[in-house]
Amino acid sequence: MKKVYIGVIAALSISILLFGCSSKEKDMKEDVNLGFDQAKKVEVSSVNHPDVVLNTIDKQQDINTFINKLKVDKWNVADLPADAKKENVYKMYQEGTAKLGETSNKGKKELKQVATITTYKGIPYIDVEIKNLNLKLRVPNDVSEYLSSQSQQKH
Repeated sequence: MKKVYIGVIAALSISILLFGCSSKEKDMKEDVNLGFDQAKKVEVSSVNHPDVVLNTIDKQQDINTFINKLKVDKWNVADLPADAKKENVYKMYQEGTAKLGETSNKGKKELKQVATITTYKGIPYIDVEIKNLNLKLRVPNDVSEYLSSQSQQKH
């Protein structure tokens, strides 16, 4: 009888553990946004002319549309093809955070670059650089096409 109780308790414990892990994984998948939803401005430049801004996205509604069209939850880590040629660079900016002891400058909104997305010509791959983390990712074809179209729109 003692063995039955131990078996039931072990099975219950494993079930709870597995259920907890699967729900946490689901929550993580839904919350994958790399902090992009905090962006206040996105600048698009060509790799060939990084100093020339081709497009600036700075209206909150346009930024939200941009982030939703990225479909971050569909990105997958992948190796780049050997013949990949860089095309555009997207620099994402956020408002700087007030540090402990600093006064809040509500009137002064200083933006800091927090992420860079680099696209590749004709292939659905991107580089994402956040702080010291650099990821090579495969994105859906429609995301790649959308990103390419953003370099041709001038706001």
